[in-house]
Amino acid sequence: MSNAERGSNVQPGKARTVLILNAAALNGGDAAILTATMAMLKRMLGEDTSFVVHDIDADAASRYHDGVRFRPQLFAHVERLSARRKAQIAISFCLLALAPLRRTATGRWLTSWLPAGMRRGLDDYAAADLVVSSGGTYLVPHYEVYSKLFNLLLARAMKRPLVLFTQSLGPFPAGRRRSLMRLVLNKADLVLVRDERSRQALEALGIDAGRTRLCADAAFFLAPEDIAKTAPTFEESPRSVAISVRTWPHFHSRPAQEGMEAYLSAMADFTEYLVLRHGAKVTFISTCQGTPEYWADDGLVAAGIAARLPKHVAEHVVCDRGFHRTAQLLDHLRQQDFVVSTRLHFAILSLCAGTPVLPIAYEFKTTELFERLGLGDLALDIETISSGRLIEAFEAALPVWRARHEAVWNAVDKERRSAADAARHVAELIAPTDVGDESAQRSEGLKLQERWPSAVPDAARRPL
Repeated sequence: MSNAERGSNVQPGKARTVLILNAAALNGGDAAILTATMAMLKRMLGEDTSFVVHDIDADAASRYHDGVRFRPQLFAHVERLSARRKAQIAISFCLLALAPLRRTATGRWLTSWLPAGMRRGLDDYAAADLVVSSGGTYLVPHYEVYSKLFNLLLARAMKRPLVLFTQSLGPFPAGRRRSLMRLVLNKADLVLVRDERSRQALEALGIDAGRTRLCADAAFFLAPEDIAKTAPTFEESPRSVAISVRTWPHFHSRPAQEGMEAYLSAMADFTEYLVLRHGAKVTFISTCQGTPEYWADDGLVAAGIAARLPKHVAEHVVCDRGFHRTAQLLDHLRQQDFVVSTRLHFAILSLCAGTPVLPIAYEFKTTELFERLGLGDLALDIETISSGRLIEAFEAALPVWRARHEAVWNAVDKERRSAADAARHVAELIAPTDVGDESAQRSEGLKLQERWPSAVPDAARRPL
């Protein structure tokens, strides 16, 4: 269905309202995606563009991120009415039928009996010129997807232009979930994916190729536009190393407990090696920490690793378990000589900060990204990790970065420009007559006229 058929009434010069769905801002990687998405859409659609963000934990997100209008996802209101899955599905179908009524005064009166939060959520859809499903990795087999897809179907019911921002998704095994995924994604106006495997998954699912685009992860928009020229020279022997760790329950080649023990043991031995062999100061810091409301706490994992270290090594190790906004993480990463990252977006932010990275890949999205950067041979698979392999990978990474760093920073700049292209595709979708020559001039990437930290509200840079 075209934008016109969806009933968009966006006019050139009109201030836009964008509704962002399926956000998880307590996850620092998702927060980076969210902030970059808002920054690039403002840059393309106009600085007067406003945003409403439907988050999986809106109340907590509001406490950690100032200046953003967070509200609960619509499906959260469904869950409050019933804990039974069949009842939730029945209620959600009723909402899909009632949703279009909220677009008229009479309809709002007829649906005034709905709970207040549910009415307000529906009104967010009705008022939006554009609905964007946040970028990330949530439409994959090992996560619950019905609530996310329901949020997208509401946009279709309200006849709003719908865009899925840069995703890693699939594969989609046969069954009802695959059929539902096909139904929903075929109703989107635009599906942006960040890797070739996701594009192939959409093709296998039967999604119209004309609705899909391949763009870099939105967080790359946070890199300075001159990163290829300003990234620092590579340090021969890193003396300051940041490590991002996480829990991972989805091992395929061995039981989860066995896989995690191998991972934790490898990290402890590697940390000891960095301190004793390289004289490094090691800081454990990550994107998912300092928010007890969130299900994951990378700081807890780091503390467990630090507890394994002998005292003379632990004296050179810091466990930073606090919450950090995106700009604060970038500032911290600029001070590091090297980063070893399990979290994908900690790795991306490190690259945006101009700091070399050794990635530990837990999903294909990491491997494919580093292949594009010309560093595919460095990605270490979490499935086969061991102390020896991690130490060998680190030592192999040092000469590789030394030899390829100029090419890598050029590749990072290419990712930045590709990320910016996502906003151009969106602008062409909702207001094609308003994009014009200026957009064509930006096709090589949206130009940030100042470095990233100045593109976010002052509150995002304020220390806790």
